[in-house]
Amino acid sequence: MAKFKADIKFRGIKENKEFEKNEEFEMTVKRAEELEANIKKEHKDIEKVMTRLDKEDPEDK
Repeated sequence: MAKFKADIKFRGIKENKEFEKNEEFEMTVKRAEELEANIKKEHKDIEKVMTRLDKEDPEDK
């Protein structure tokens, strides 16, 4: 499981949950990628759905 923060408000159908903007949550990377792809397919104007929080940012080095 990885830790993420929602950049927009969206609904996870498999999770039966609505994720609020700026809400932190845990999810598998595979599911997060699937959700992001599905949302971007439906809403082409959306660039970023969520941000991974537990991944080291190379710019911080």
